[in-house]
Amino acid sequence: MTGNLQAIGFLFTWVLGWGIGGSLIEAGLLHAGIPSLSGGPIMSTISFTLWTLVWGGGGFWLFRRWTRPTPPQT
Repeated sequence: MTGNLQAIGFLFTWVLGWGIGGSLIEAGLLHAGIPSLSGGPIMSTISFTLWTLVWGGGGFWLFRRWTRPTPPQT
C-alpha cells in the first residue's frame, strides 16, 4: 500500500507542478508582451508544449531514478 500512495503522491505533485509552472511561464510571457507579437494563441501553444516536454522529461527521469532497483550490499 505504501508504494501505491507514493505513486499517487508523485503523480499528483507532477500534475500540480506542470499546471503551476505552465501558468507562471504564460503569465511571464503575457507580462513581457511576447504572445501578442506572434498572433495570439500560437505562442501559448508553443510555450505549453515546450514546458510539457521539459517537465515530462524531468518527471520521467526522476521516476526512473527513484524506482530503479538498489544493488545488494555485501
